[in-house]
Amino acid sequence: MRVIGLTGGVGSGKSYVAGVICRYFPVIHINTDDIARRQMKKGGPSYALVLEWLGDGILLPNGEINRSQLADIVFNDDEKLKKLNSITHPLVTKEVMRIIDLVDRGEVMSMMYGRPMKYKAVLVETAILKEAGYEAFCTDIWYVYAPKEERIGRLIRSRGYTEEYAESVISSQADDEEYKSYCTGVIENCDGTEGGKVLAQVRALMTEE
Repeated sequence: MRVIGLTGGVGSGKSYVAGVICRYFPVIHINTDDIARRQMKKGGPSYALVLEWLGDGILLPNGEINRSQLADIVFNDDEKLKKLNSITHPLVTKEVMRIIDLVDRGEVMSMMYGRPMKYKAVLVETAILKEAGYEAFCTDIWYVYAPKEERIGRLIRSRGYTEEYAESVISSQADDEEYKSYCTGVIENCDGTEGGKVLAQVRALMTEE
């Protein structure tokens, strides 16, 4: 099964690129952030483990984990971030592997062309591909690139971040050269390269079996 890891820093436009890929190719999209959020919900597999670690002071009045508070706890504390990752990463990876297996066995089918057909590939979108060990099962690793200034602008517009906070979040992640060092392809998602230009890059990479 072809498994494409789609990675890049915050604000690079991974989800936009993933949308382009899935619009034009029979590829199933897995977003690891979405899985992590579901697993952190009340009753999810990460929920009890986080409460066991941090206590019920991390809860909102409705019993859900306060994700903003959790983010503040781990943002500038490497040890606490490692602890959180040790809880969430294995559970997310297990779910990713479960979905890949279902697709590989044909139990999840594409209806892209109006009839059931096997997916051409699985697309795993994640900012922490290397950290989570996804290199072990990804046949391709594509890096979504956008200049830092554009990423900051996108975070200000889409998430309401201040410029200073956006820059601090970007600085906490791997830099361009580190991403490129282990990727098999790069997709430029800069202002002015949206739409057809992104699709052209995707088409070229999709033909590289």
